Amino acid sequence: MNFRLLKPKHMGMTMTNNNYIKRLILSFLAVALFAVPGAALAEQAPDAIKKDLLEEGKKVYFKRCVWCHGVEGGGDGPSADRLFTRPRNFIQGTFKIRTTDSGELPMEADLIKTVKNGLPGSAMPAWGEFLSNDEIVAAVNFVKTLVQDRDFNDTEDEEVTIQDFGTNPWGTKGPYHLGVPQADIDVGKEIFMKNKCFECHGGEGRGDGNPTMKDDWGFPIVAADWQQCWNFRGSRRNHYDPFNVVRTISTGLNGTPMPNFKDQINVEDRWKIAAFVNSLCPRKNIDRLTNKPVPDFLIQSVYTEGNVVGKIDDPSWASPDTDYRIVDLSEEQAENPLKHYIAMAGQITRGKRNFDPKTDNLWISSRWSAEEGAIYYLVEYHQRFMSDDPEFPDAVAIQWPAKLQDLFGAEKPYFIFGDSKKPVDIWKASFMAKDYSATAAPNEKGYQLDVSVTETVGNGFDAIADKESEGKVEVVDSIYHQGRVKVMFKRSLKTEGEFDVQIPSEQFIPVAFMQWSGRDKEHDEHMAISTWYYTILKPALPASLYYMPPIIAAIFICFQGWLVWMTKRTRKMYDEGKARRDELPK
Repeated sequence: MNFRLLKPKHMGMTMTNNNYIKRLILSFLAVALFAVPGAALAEQAPDAIKKDLLEEGKKVYFKRCVWCHGVEGGGDGPSADRLFTRPRNFIQGTFKIRTTDSGELPMEADLIKTVKNGLPGSAMPAWGEFLSNDEIVAAVNFVKTLVQDRDFNDTEDEEVTIQDFGTNPWGTKGPYHLGVPQADIDVGKEIFMKNKCFECHGGEGRGDGNPTMKDDWGFPIVAADWQQCWNFRGSRRNHYDPFNVVRTISTGLNGTPMPNFKDQINVEDRWKIAAFVNSLCPRKNIDRLTNKPVPDFLIQSVYTEGNVVGKIDDPSWASPDTDYRIVDLSEEQAENPLKHYIAMAGQITRGKRNFDPKTDNLWISSRWSAEEGAIYYLVEYHQRFMSDDPEFPDAVAIQWPAKLQDLFGAEKPYFIFGDSKKPVDIWKASFMAKDYSATAAPNEKGYQLDVSVTETVGNGFDAIADKESEGKVEVVDSIYHQGRVKVMFKRSLKTEGEFDVQIPSEQFIPVAFMQWSGRDKEHDEHMAISTWYYTILKPALPASLYYMPPIIAAIFICFQGWLVWMTKRTRKMYDEGKARRDELPK
């Protein structure tokens, strides 16, 4: 419900009286509306610019902010062309994270929170880590002066409405999903389908619905990946809170294709769709500095009796993205390899630098078999849209020290293609999705991949060559399913190649990863990379582990039985007078 204040028509009324009456009416409405659950708050004037803070704010802006947002706040700073999404253009006064209605100016508290906490998933950092609160408030007030098409000091034409978001109906706290009824989550999914949210966010919420979206300035933009809620704008420090979703549904994101749904979806149902969206995001331990999940620096390869099943959809590979230390796994899942989180970043060392990689993490799981003499690595990652240009296929690679046996202690090659003294062994899978169209409706079956595998030796950026020996690496299964790529590598543990990594069990082995997005024309050194991680082949359980427990249990039972028998025998001897306590040895 919106309430409009009527301007007085009495010509003799002074501006002072006008403002006094307006404040009086606003106060009355505010009190009345607070008593009416579910109603929107009355309109009020935006926070005016604090002119006494502008000089200090200007200093902060030109020291910290100008490099992205530009001299005049047009989002055209020196770094802007390298970033995705682009820095915000302040000129039109369109701000994403607000408590105000769609299209309206934000409150000052909204801007302070944005600057302090940053915008996860973008290049906007959390300035609260580096600036004082006074500096942030001053910078926010200077940013207000960069808005040319709107006026924060216009108390009549720029009135704003503070949205009513309701409260968490389940009273849950972090990690927030515990205690939410499944029925409410199911209703939320129905609302998701009814409002066709999948047209932008994809069939499973990975943001793979619409590749043609642009912001108000004509720059490409993508829908949020609901399965990586730590990248939600405005979610820092409380990324699992469903309130973040409720706010976005209620206010929309100014300057983007994301509208508000406050008139289509009531507050109660907004919380239910937030419960559904929230249920999609795996619970992970979050690094407070980076606002990303803490990487799993050790990848465990699970020992498998007999041959490993090289099928992605086989139950032996079923495991959630969720951190097992936060959420209990089922008995079956506990026996399967975990999905280890690997952090990725753009390569910015040399050549075609990548400041805006579209993939910022991988999920790695692994099995190995002594009987088969082979190891398997299942690599998974989210990618909204696949390449349709054979010249720029999508690709992912695993990198190893080629001369592992020659490394001493913690010594490792350079993590990008090795170096002249310490070569690397690179397994690279390049692929195109078959019969794929980025604009097609969600495909529940997914798309098969046409994969080719290359094995190269790297001695540095400019010294990458194909191996002379026959390749031993296979991709035994692969699929692209609703925004998620899955590729399963297989290779023998031991080979004859001079530069093939030999993979021993029970030893920590350095391993790194690379990923190329063909749709974004990534190739060669223009890629996403990880640093070195470690992998280890968990040993098979010793045979004694199977027969020793029953033997020990049998001995214990026999011993207990003997004690019971001796106790009864002694008691009987006392009762029959065959033994007296004073005859017992002292």
